[in-house]
Amino acid sequence: MDIKDIFANISAEEIAQLTRDLVRFDTTNPPGNERQAIEFVAEILKPFGFELRFIEHDPQRSTLLARLKGKGERGALVLNGHVDVVPVGSGGWDYPPFEGIIENGKVWGRGSADMKGGLAAMIVAAKAIAQSKIPLKGDLLLTATAGEEVNMMGARSLAELPEAKHWQAVIISEPTSNRLGLAERGVFWPEITTYGKTAHGSTPELGINAVMMMVKVLTEFEKLEIPFQPHPVLGNLTRSVNTIQGGVKVNVIPDQCAVMVDMRTLPGQDHSALLQQLNDFLSGLEREIPNLKASIRLTYDLPPAETSQEAAPVQQFLSAAKKACGIEIPIVKIPFATEAAIFVPALSVPTLILGPGDAALAHQPNEFIEIAAMEKAAQIYAAAAVEMLS
Repeated sequence: MDIKDIFANISAEEIAQLTRDLVRFDTTNPPGNERQAIEFVAEILKPFGFELRFIEHDPQRSTLLARLKGKGERGALVLNGHVDVVPVGSGGWDYPPFEGIIENGKVWGRGSADMKGGLAAMIVAAKAIAQSKIPLKGDLLLTATAGEEVNMMGARSLAELPEAKHWQAVIISEPTSNRLGLAERGVFWPEITTYGKTAHGSTPELGINAVMMMVKVLTEFEKLEIPFQPHPVLGNLTRSVNTIQGGVKVNVIPDQCAVMVDMRTLPGQDHSALLQQLNDFLSGLEREIPNLKASIRLTYDLPPAETSQEAAPVQQFLSAAKKACGIEIPIVKIPFATEAAIFVPALSVPTLILGPGDAALAHQPNEFIEIAAMEKAAQIYAAAAVEMLS
């Protein structure tokens, strides 16, 4: 079958309507409440021969694994997207965030770009392949996950499946403006706390000021050299102190102060070694600075992830996009964390990140996605699936 015959079953209007329907499910995380949206996706795929499996998280939350069976001669290809979204926030919206208004060639609403539009494109692409009856040498899986925006519980549950070790590739439809991401920085969020002794504000000499102790810690932290190898796409390690809390009242010497640090690590960096370095750093300061007591705990930890451009699925993906869609897809930096941070370390599976949304619109008021971009993404997904599975 010619790929153009499959493209004939990919409709921009259908993708737009499906995106609108998905946006209308309020899957704000927390709490998530993804179940209804997940069941909606399953009902779309069920008439086209997909085997449906639900991974239950709690009564209102689940992850879908939909399978279009192949002959088992190749590993499965996974089309992956999450259905939870971040809160609307306090910013003004010109369009209601959960209405999915279609206007000016765009679908508007929370999650349209990140990433229900990408998931809709994947659903339509998978359905078009099923309609074509093309023989598949491996399974085509569509996974719609819960919990990506908080703890990635859906991706974690998928990575624990025994069959996942045999996947040949995962494509994630996070917003990249239809460019390809193969590497992303890790997320490393330590909380550093300093401890002091309370006293009346009028007699500060009787206390130990934890806030001023933190000032000393942060002054030295800015000088701390953390080893890393610059990445050709991702650039350098970043770190920033983004929250600070300390003190209870203006006339009380504070006995505790805590800061949260956002660090984005690079492929090749070991988070356990980084945590040990920070522990050693604080221990050294305690020996050098009188009365300093400090501790550190890791509040969030996602490793960096990278897939080689030379990996066979990547080359097949790029070739399919060029042959079937006539486009050269550039490889770009992914500035945010995705479920690749789960799949790559756990499974060593090539993971490709490409979606029709604009990352600059993610988590913003007046989020939208262009319908034409979703149609193009669906064609790319379908072409890649045919290249890898047929």
